[in-house]
Amino acid sequence: MARKRFCYVVFVGKIPGIYESWIACSEQVTHFHGAAFKKYPSLEEANNAWTVYVEAHFNVQLLSPKLPELPTDYPPLLVPVQANMDDQTPSKLPKHCMYIAMLLVGVVIVILLLLVIMYIF
Repeated sequence: MARKRFCYVVFVGKIPGIYESWIACSEQVTHFHGAAFKKYPSLEEANNAWTVYVEAHFNVQLLSPKLPELPTDYPPLLVPVQANMDDQTPSKLPKHCMYIAMLLVGVVIVILLLLVIMYIF
């Protein structure tokens, strides 16, 4: 039996928009205070919900209920993010890598401060 594919609309999150996988959606709402999102059974319903939200909250009227064709370098506010359902690997580094990088930056800052202090005195 084929898996039913859902679409997710991130109304408030890191990058609001329409996402076609829970992994992509969760990256936008995880650790984002006040995040607002909802699951829809089809891309059409997700697009309709997104259109209503944008028109109501930003005092604009979109010309078409269909997603516009935008250049690839345009910010992805109205462009659904394509995701491979088979790819279950998160795109972010693990937390321990981030902590190690922050520790290294802190050590470099301390060394620079010590060098400045030694130079002054």
